[in-house]
Amino acid sequence: MAAKARNPRKTRNPDLVRGVGKFSRSKMYHKRGLWALKAKNGGVFPRHDAKPAAETQPEKPPKFYPADDVKKPLANKRKPRPTKLRASITSGTVLIV
Repeated sequence: MAAKARNPRKTRNPDLVRGVGKFSRSKMYHKRGLWALKAKNGGVFPRHDAKPAAETQPEKPPKFYPADDVKKPLANKRKPRPTKLRASITSGTVLIV
């Protein structure tokens, strides 16, 4: 059986402009249902103790640094859809554009 393709997760707060969400912080608090988590745990978010991290070798800095900042291209989330016309527009109707 072939491996199942992963669908990218869709955000609940789409960006209006890069870094600026459509909804406010308080709107997202309610949208995500964080109030229910708090109510369930006596007015406090549940906490999980952090696992001790394994020791790693310090990473060496790269030998090459780019001269200019490379801008990341914006994601195009637009899907082409057919144009919808008003029901009142029929052949012979005068339209002022």
